[in-house]
Amino acid sequence: MLGQLGSWSASTRFRLLQYAPHLAETFDLLRSLPNDQPPHRGGPADTAVFWADHAARYLRRRRDVIRAVRASDALFVQRGLYPVGPGAVAKPVNNFSGRVVLDLDDNLFSTRPSFTHAGALKRWLYSADQTRVLARRADAIVVSTPAIEDALPPTSAEVVIIPTVPDPARVRQATHSRDNRVVCWAGTSGGLGYLDPLAPVFADIQASDTGRLEVVCSEPWSLGPSDFRRWQPGDDETMFADYAVGIMPLPDTEYTRAKAGFKLLQYMAAGLPVVASPIGVNVELVENSGGGFLASSPDEWRRQLKRLLDDVDLRTELGQRGRAFVESYADIAGHAETLTRLLSPQT
Repeated sequence: MLGQLGSWSASTRFRLLQYAPHLAETFDLLRSLPNDQPPHRGGPADTAVFWADHAARYLRRRRDVIRAVRASDALFVQRGLYPVGPGAVAKPVNNFSGRVVLDLDDNLFSTRPSFTHAGALKRWLYSADQTRVLARRADAIVVSTPAIEDALPPTSAEVVIIPTVPDPARVRQATHSRDNRVVCWAGTSGGLGYLDPLAPVFADIQASDTGRLEVVCSEPWSLGPSDFRRWQPGDDETMFADYAVGIMPLPDTEYTRAKAGFKLLQYMAAGLPVVASPIGVNVELVENSGGGFLASSPDEWRRQLKRLLDDVDLRTELGQRGRAFVESYADIAGHAETLTRLLSPQT
């Protein structure tokens, strides 16, 4: 099992490690995960050290990949093999004689919104070069949404859709009350900009004493009014029960249309009603679950959030619907059975 990111990453935890106990019933697992990324504090001197550290880690990662190729009968690779850098780190996989299964939970072949105005060098360093090398070699490709399947380069690999899901049995459920009117947004720092268009909405909600926003991330949101909760490993199973509503705003881009709605599923697993942008599978998840509302304009966001924050009975009802939906949607045992088949020698 080779993950592009460390165990702090939701991609690694929920698309690799969550299935490790199931796969271990069939395979002897060799897990190979990279270290956390080096810290970057800014300034010319630190930037030089940062990229020198990345270069050394990249070379060590290539060495680890070569060792994994020699020691393994099958490779299960998530996204790529190192967070930055060209496809050379993936080239040893071309000589691998066993099964290669590539897992993708984002449309890495399109530009992320946070990289729209980045320089050419940065876009190259974070490009999908590694993923393209792996996709050409893969015997099977697992994707989290149909939009990612549509974005794949030409391939003869078998393509299977497995959504990114939490295990609802492990998630603590919320108990809704009139006193708790805290809205939760959780995500990576690269997604903080998704909140920016809603800054006036949360300013209004807070000024009217209707509720407030809390951002769960590695860094705070600087534009609008919000409290900040630093995300910690292991929080996924307990923290969402502390909130009243979960939100997932998204801009409409090629990249975001391929999102799997994982945060919505996490909120719903904890019994939270949700409000989401009608982008990609968000529409399907909200409409099929009956666990919340879709909102496009700031006025719609304001109206739906106020509706939920003012009505504890409605929050409870929608939260229960969402929880029931996730319990049926998150077929972890079935997904593990599919992965076992893809990784096994084909007859």
